Amino acid sequence: MKLFIYVEGQEEELFVNRILRNYLRAFGVIVQRPILAATSFRIGGYDAEITVGGVTNYEAIREDIVNQFDTGDITAVDVLTTLVDLYGLPAQFPGHGESIQQGLTGSRKAVHVENAWKADLCYANFFPYIQVHEFEALVLTRPSILSEFYPEYAAGIEQLRNECASFRTPEDINEVKATSPSHRILARVPTYRKIDGFRHLVDIGLAELKAHCPRFKAWVEQCERFFHQ
Repeated sequence: MKLFIYVEGQEEELFVNRILRNYLRAFGVIVQRPILAATSFRIGGYDAEITVGGVTNYEAIREDIVNQFDTGDITAVDVLTTLVDLYGLPAQFPGHGESIQQGLTGSRKAVHVENAWKADLCYANFFPYIQVHEFEALVLTRPSILSEFYPEYAAGIEQLRNECASFRTPEDINEVKATSPSHRILARVPTYRKIDGFRHLVDIGLAELKAHCPRFKAWVEQCERFFHQ
C-alpha cells in the first residue's frame, strides 16, 4: 500500500518531499513522489525549481487523476489524496457553484467541494483534501518566523503578526485576493518567495501546525491512519 499526493504546485511538492514524507514514515506510511497537477508545469524541465499554472482547469485535472487510476499507477490497495488551495479554485470544480449558492465559506465550503469531488470521481481510495484558504495559511501559524529570513522587514512582519492574531485559526484568514494569506505576506514582505514556504514550515514544525490548523491536523492524522485501517 502506497500513499500518493496530488499537489497544486512546487511549494506543496517540496512540503510533501521534505517534511510530510519523513513524518509519515514513522507511522509506516509509504509516501510516493508527489504528483504535480496537470495544469502546472515546470519552467526549465522536470527538475526545475520554478512551476507555474496551479489548479486552473478541472477537466484537465479530472482526466489526469482518472488516468493515474486507469493505467494502474495507483492500484486498488493504494490511496490518492490531494493538497490544493481553496483560494483560486476554478468555478468548474464539483460543488463549487453550489457552495456559493448556499453561502458556504471557509471550512464548510472546502468540505462541500471535497465531497462533491470524491463523488464525481467515484474511487473508494480517493481522499481529496483542500487547504483553507491557501498553503501560506500554514506559514501564518507563526508569522514571526519570517523575521529570521527577512530581518529587513521586521516592522512589517510584526504588523502581519498582529493582523493574524485577530483570526481564530490561520485557516480562517480570508480568501479575497487582497487579504488571502499569500497576499498578506507579500504586502508586508515584498521579497517573499513562495518556494521558501516549506523552509518556514520546517522551523515551525508539524506539531505546531497541527495545534493551530484543525483541518490540516485532521488531514495529516487521516494520512497517519491509512495503513492501519
